[in-house]
Amino acid sequence: MKKLFTLSIVAALVGCAEKPPLTPEQQWQGYCKSVGNAARTIMLDRQNSIEKQAAIEHAEKLEDPTTKKFILEIIEEVYQLSSDQVNDNPSEKREKIRAEVTERCQTTPFDEIPEYKPF
Repeated sequence: MKKLFTLSIVAALVGCAEKPPLTPEQQWQGYCKSVGNAARTIMLDRQNSIEKQAAIEHAEKLEDPTTKKFILEIIEEVYQLSSDQVNDNPSEKREKIRAEVTERCQTTPFDEIPEYKPF
């Protein structure tokens, strides 16, 4: 019993150890994951009949120029699709756009990590 208690204390302490800071590449990967998740949400909005202009107005409030550029491009891409394309297998379409945008973002060169809230 004492051995189990000691082992659990050690495991807790190891879990609380300070994590090394993320490299710029790791930070960019996290940013791209967030942009991909935003793309999925934009597709969901489109599937729920949110008007393109409303999506653009919301995106225009973004302060970071890199994020705003990505989001406005995603809106254009998603709203070019026909209603049938968007609503045929809707969950599959959301996952597909998330994966495509994440990958596209990850291959985009970057100079600095944009200010963003993880999504």
